[in-house]
Amino acid sequence: MLAAVCLFFGVSIMYVQLTQVNGGFPYKEDLAVHEGYIDWVQKHDYGIRFAFVNDKYNFNYPSKSNGQGIVYDSLINSKGVQVKVLFEPRDGTKPIYTVKEFHDVFEIKVGENIVRSYAESEKDWKSDNLLMPFIVVLFLFGGPYIWWKTKKEFKNA
Repeated sequence: MLAAVCLFFGVSIMYVQLTQVNGGFPYKEDLAVHEGYIDWVQKHDYGIRFAFVNDKYNFNYPSKSNGQGIVYDSLINSKGVQVKVLFEPRDGTKPIYTVKEFHDVFEIKVGENIVRSYAESEKDWKSDNLLMPFIVVLFLFGGPYIWWKTKKEFKNA
């Protein structure tokens, strides 16, 4: 059973990796620009969440894009300074424990300073995906190996 699960995960991960456009990172022309003054900022396991004053959007700067420290510090210290973000307007995520929907941010500019550029976020996002081929191989070869070892043990018992 474990061998079948390993094979399933291996094939699933490989399918996602092969069919994702641009490594799962959105193209810049598909993103929207939004700006405002920061209302609140929150560190989270999977990124930095924040919102603008009197705005309908909630944002998340994904941890997969790296730079959480500088993003958090820049946003928390941006009082009275305009913040501009490049974000995914269509695909928001809504965690099960909240009614808020969050939109991923891929570039952040505080005043005239670019805190994290689109290019930096893309580079770090894609470097995170470099482990996927190894994980696929682990599952695809690990599953049959587990089956073979289990079969061999039962045969010898």
